Amino acid sequence: MLGVWDISGVADAKTTQRSSINTPLQRPVNKYSFSNGLIGLLQRNQMWTNALPDDYFSDVQNSQEPSVTTVCCSDSRVSQEGMFLGSLGVDFLFKPSNIGNKAISVVDGERVVDGDFLYGLEKADSENGVVVGHTDCGAITAAYEVATGKQLNEPPGIRQELEVLVDIVDDGLKSDLVNTETKDLEVINQLVEYNVHRQIQFLLDSDAVSEERNLYGFVYDFQGAYEGMRGRTYLVNIDGETDQCQLKQQVPNRYKMFVQSKLQ
Repeated sequence: MLGVWDISGVADAKTTQRSSINTPLQRPVNKYSFSNGLIGLLQRNQMWTNALPDDYFSDVQNSQEPSVTTVCCSDSRVSQEGMFLGSLGVDFLFKPSNIGNKAISVVDGERVVDGDFLYGLEKADSENGVVVGHTDCGAITAAYEVATGKQLNEPPGIRQELEVLVDIVDDGLKSDLVNTETKDLEVINQLVEYNVHRQIQFLLDSDAVSEERNLYGFVYDFQGAYEGMRGRTYLVNIDGETDQCQLKQQVPNRYKMFVQSKLQ
């Protein structure tokens, strides 16, 4: 297990000794001032390597066996490893990311399972596939603006990433699941969840994904939109099931608060 970080002195990169597993955090990491750019990257890596037990990589020198493949949005506010404590297990998570947490790619005009996600799920043989959206997603916001008539002047690479999302958002706005008679941010947060459902459904319908895989959909909330703890992942989908009562029956009582939905 990864040792608890001793972060004293990190701000000036003077910490060089591995921390004791029993050493408590002095204060939240985000209270420390790292340098920007290259020096900041080196400081953070120094802190990371100092915290690692000597045998952290011993069992993964020649192969990986990730239990979970998760696709998450690339948004810097969304910690793909942090939300599931991925660093506690060196190969627990296979973790592709992209704007809009898409499990769908377009190849030669055809919609297919994203190759990065599919590699983790089928080639690295993950038992579980996870799609994680997040509140106030910029990619969903951009797709929403396009779907409601706004012209965006984006480079081709970004337009390509938004293409799938625009279609999904447009469908969501026309569905009975999204309340469009509310504030834009509330509409967008509903569309975030709707997008997660559509990504999961695409995986379920694809012959490329083995039937024995477990597929889960979450929304990561760092803004309190779901009126719970910020940083919580809310379970919204299990293998295509979206009914909250059904989902709550599949988790222990202490985690029922993790099951919520913004959709109608």
